[in-house]
Amino acid sequence: MALGGETIARPHVNEGNRLLRRDGTGRLPGMRTHDYLKARLKWVRHDFDEVLEKLTEADLPWRPTDDMLTVAGLLIEMANKEKELIAWLQSGEWPDDDPDAFDERATLAEMRLVLATLREQTLRYIDSFDEAGLEELVPCPERWWEALGLEACPRSEILRNLAAHEWYHTGQLIVYLSMRGVNPDDS
Repeated sequence: MALGGETIARPHVNEGNRLLRRDGTGRLPGMRTHDYLKARLKWVRHDFDEVLEKLTEADLPWRPTDDMLTVAGLLIEMANKEKELIAWLQSGEWPDDDPDAFDERATLAEMRLVLATLREQTLRYIDSFDEAGLEELVPCPERWWEALGLEACPRSEILRNLAAHEWYHTGQLIVYLSMRGVNPDDS
C-alpha cells in the first residue's frame, strides 16, 4: 500500500488462527490460482447465501418496476450465467438454446438446490485443471462482454468473472430487500 509516496509492505495476513507470510508476488505461500478461485467463489456464495436466507416465497415475484427482473428472475440470471459459463468452457460453444436452470415458478428451496448443484459442478470443473490449465487462453465469443473485447482470456479470468457476476446480483438483491423494508444485516 502506498502512503505519501512510501510503500508500506504487508508481509502477512491473519487467516483464522494462522499467520501466513506473503511471498514477493503477493500470493500466500502454497496458494495456487486454483485455491484463489475456489476461495473467491466460496466467499461470494457465503454473501449470497446470507441474502437468500432473508428471501421468502412472497419475495420471488416482486420487482421494483415493471421493466426490471423479479427476484426470481435475478436468481434465474445468476444460475443461468454459471450454467452457461461452465457449458461454454467445457464444450467451446456458447449454449444459446439451453433451457433456464429453473422456472420462475420454482420454489425457493428448489432454486437453492439448483444453485448449490451448479456451484458443486463449477468447483469440480476447477478441480479438473492444474495451474497451467487454469491459465490457458480460451477463445471468447463476441457476445461475452466480460472478455473486455479480447479475443481470448485465461480460463481463470472467466471463472473470476463468475464470482463478480454473482456479487453484482447479490448487491442487487440486497437493494431489492431494502426496498421491501428488510434490513439484510438483521439476524
